[in-house]
Amino acid sequence: MSAAHTSKTRSWFRGRGGRRFAWEFALIIVIKLIVLTLLWIFVIRPLPRADTSPAAIERHFSTPAASEAPR
Repeated sequence: MSAAHTSKTRSWFRGRGGRRFAWEFALIIVIKLIVLTLLWIFVIRPLPRADTSPAAIERHFSTPAASEAPR
């Protein structure tokens, strides 16, 4: 083996720049999770849900459509 392979080189990620990159990356992920949570709470969650009870489905299929012309 050559001398270059036997000596240990320090990883870039363990240096000052790597630690800064890790903190910034973690901060971006946390901010995105907070934004997605707020969107869910204020935009998606309050939307009304369709009534999917068996009685509502039966009423839906048993009533004629408004656009259908009677014969």
